[in-house]
Amino acid sequence: MNKPLSQERIEELRAINAIESTIRPPVNSLSMFIAALTAMGSGETVQRALYRVERRAPEDVIKDAEQLIDVLYEIGESMIAMKLERRLKELREGESSDAIAGLWEIVDLLPHDAYMAFGFAVESAQICCGEHPNPQELLRDLDFDREGFRFGPAWEFWGERAPEAMKVARAAFIANLLYSAGLGDEPDYPEPLADAAGGAFSATG
Repeated sequence: MNKPLSQERIEELRAINAIESTIRPPVNSLSMFIAALTAMGSGETVQRALYRVERRAPEDVIKDAEQLIDVLYEIGESMIAMKLERRLKELREGESSDAIAGLWEIVDLLPHDAYMAFGFAVESAQICCGEHPNPQELLRDLDFDREGFRFGPAWEFWGERAPEAMKVARAAFIANLLYSAGLGDEPDYPEPLADAAGGAFSATG
């Protein structure tokens, strides 16, 4: 059985993550949304949405994706709003090739935040599946590019639980990256299981 991370270490990681969140420079969430959707092939849709809002609700100052969607519904542009909702949901799931393209655009715009998201992913995997003898190897063997995620040999440490560790790391990376871009809720570390055999990743708003 793999050694689980201690509760003290988990609380230490949470404290570090909270400090990093407070010192992170502000990000223009709407710009991140536009960039991501443009990379996903929906640039025309989002530009049309901005044009409609500017014409019909010029007094509204749009700060983020969800506010843009809400205003579109309010002014009767439900079709455009639903398209943007679907694309935002797709981006957060991170499954499709379009979502990968959107995430990669954010990585390119926020390289430091992407690096921190890798660290969060490694920590989350260990909390769920047990402590790795060399976490730096996990970090070196985790990559994300235009083709998606790549996990190297270090991630086979957990044996039959390796797919679960990769799944947790993948979800943690996406959640942390999108939070940094202002496109998702602040993620928390997953709760460790008694047998360190797996777990679910959660986010808190």
